[in-house]
Amino acid sequence: MKLARILATTARVPLSLILVVLSLVTASNLCPIFNFEQGAPFTGKDIYNPYCEADSTLGWTRANFHTHSRASKWINECELWPDSVRTYYDRLGYGLVSFSNHMELTPDPRDTTGQLWVYEHGLNLAKHHNLVFGADKVNWYDGFLPVLVSQKQFKMDMLTRGADFIFFNHPDRTSFTRDREMSLLSGYRLLEADCGFTESSTYCSKWDTALSNGHYAPSAISDDLHEPRLTAKIGRRCSFLNCRSTRYPDVMDCLLSGNFYTAHIPDFGDGDWDEKIRRNRELPAIRSIGLRDGNVVYMELSRPAHEIQVIGQGGQIVKSLADTSSVDYPFRDSDSYVRLVARYDDGTVLMSNPFARWDAGSTDWPTPYRDFAHPVNWPLTILYNLAVLLLALLLLRAGIHAFRKTFRR
Repeated sequence: MKLARILATTARVPLSLILVVLSLVTASNLCPIFNFEQGAPFTGKDIYNPYCEADSTLGWTRANFHTHSRASKWINECELWPDSVRTYYDRLGYGLVSFSNHMELTPDPRDTTGQLWVYEHGLNLAKHHNLVFGADKVNWYDGFLPVLVSQKQFKMDMLTRGADFIFFNHPDRTSFTRDREMSLLSGYRLLEADCGFTESSTYCSKWDTALSNGHYAPSAISDDLHEPRLTAKIGRRCSFLNCRSTRYPDVMDCLLSGNFYTAHIPDFGDGDWDEKIRRNRELPAIRSIGLRDGNVVYMELSRPAHEIQVIGQGGQIVKSLADTSSVDYPFRDSDSYVRLVARYDDGTVLMSNPFARWDAGSTDWPTPYRDFAHPVNWPLTILYNLAVLLLALLLLRAGIHAFRKTFRR
């Protein structure tokens, strides 16, 4: 009987702790409830060309922005220090690598004058993460279970106020991120559209949903690297920037304007580093891309692709060409945006940023990006937060009661 009583008492201790933790998790989800402005397709008499400032003499700088390394604090998701991680990328021909450890600003291990201060924000269970650029300190606020679109918007608003700009990380594999949310959320300037290693991850459905609702955001994809020693994890997704230098102001201008393209790359050599390095040095590239005659989108590749796709409103393929190295696409009256995708037989995929309708000069932004209005709905905000607080207090009370009951016995 004594043993049974001891076991019963012992079982109540973790239950009490769980209830207390759940009360804190619940309370972390306090936030405003917004009335969102519904998105709509891009409109306007002009066509935005993200490559209008492209300079062929600069070439393309291969970059990875979502990179983890061993960190000096308590969140470690990689066993190697930044300098060792950078060595692996050097072998594959990268000219720019920024380290985005979770909730930590990581100094550049080599060139502090070209430092890109960036960290990955997010402690929540849904993996709703953002890359935060230009912040001078880490924002530790996060709702641990962001299910509502208002929760995500509230967090992105907070992050944006303390930074130059933010990425929307891997929406296609973030829990509770539905198409409706992609049609409403705003404030992020870039989006990590291709977030996997399979062919299906290159179709970028959440990106097309955002674009189809008038949210202009170039897509910058990266490895989200955690295991640099594994060939299957490194050099698989990257961005190629047409920037004057790798210093932060030039990189920021390049990213925000969309003057870059991205590449999804197979694991060449299947574990053979020599073969992987060789094939990565021989990747196809975009030779020229832009807008001519005011409405014709064009692209020329360094070598023919198996297929070139022109993708438009709703993620629909509006034109497809086989076995070619170039494409011309006259913007139709019904087109709100188009982006170009080149697919190769070996699995390599090159993706442009979107050309979109807008009225040049009618906005404070140099691109079709805009902040969508989302004023606070005060009645719903009060009701929601009272409900959250009540639930948190009930869980806390239950936890305290379990503790007291345990020790009284």
